[in-house]
Amino acid sequence: MLKALASLVLVMGTTEAFGLLICLPSLAKQKQLASSARPALRPGRTGLLKTEAKLSAIFFSCDGVLVDSERDGHRVALNRAIAEFEPGLECTEEAYGKLLNERGEERLMAVWKKMGWDGMDMELAEKIYTRKAAIFTEMLETKQLPLRPGVAELVDAALGAGVKLAVCSSNTHRNVKLIVESMGQVRATNIEIFAGNRVSMRKPSPDIYNLAKGTVGVDAADCLVIEDDEVGLEAAKAAHMACLITTSAYTRGDDFKLADRIESSLQGIDLEAVSCLPRSMVGLNA
Repeated sequence: MLKALASLVLVMGTTEAFGLLICLPSLAKQKQLASSARPALRPGRTGLLKTEAKLSAIFFSCDGVLVDSERDGHRVALNRAIAEFEPGLECTEEAYGKLLNERGEERLMAVWKKMGWDGMDMELAEKIYTRKAAIFTEMLETKQLPLRPGVAELVDAALGAGVKLAVCSSNTHRNVKLIVESMGQVRATNIEIFAGNRVSMRKPSPDIYNLAKGTVGVDAADCLVIEDDEVGLEAAKAAHMACLITTSAYTRGDDFKLADRIESSLQGIDLEAVSCLPRSMVGLNA
């Protein structure tokens, strides 16, 4: 009987095998088998999974994860650039969120018009955004962007446990390096950076995470990705990696149904908790 059960488990899976046993005539044997069995549990989105998987690496996104760069960086830099061309006009948090989600010249101009700038055109917008990019880099160089809550603590815990760390971003290598260096020299020297044009396909392509995995020498099943938006989540899942979402100012209302865990920040998230997220079976929760 035990050999038959083992065969069933191997062929059908634990849950299906025990479901079939219900149809067997011996109720006493059914109860005995059911009481001694310990089938693996499929994780819920809010629960933690205990598996044989180990946490070998954490791959952080940069903008929105390490720093809330859209709200605290890019929007601030944009307003400083605007002030050089049109003093008195300000891009509010709400208006900036709309700019982030708009594509196409007409739609962008409509947002600018609602902000009160009827004379905006694409030529002027290009000048403003070029200046904004320079101002943003200056802000990074002078460490004006604070780390998000809990980032430094999680990094320290991971380094202490021998977990490999990397930052994977579509931002320029220079900007990512400046943000990582703002954590301090000890942390920065122990964090690999995969950014800029290291890969040809940007997120949601998994290329950046596959490159990081291969470079640091770990398995996808033993990696945890920390992202803040749906595009990053798609990239993590396409790379068959567990993903923790830490929502940022402009992604709190997004749909993260594929995430393994969702938090408003990394504050209070300890290493032991996130160590349970990687899967020993790749794609189990995808």
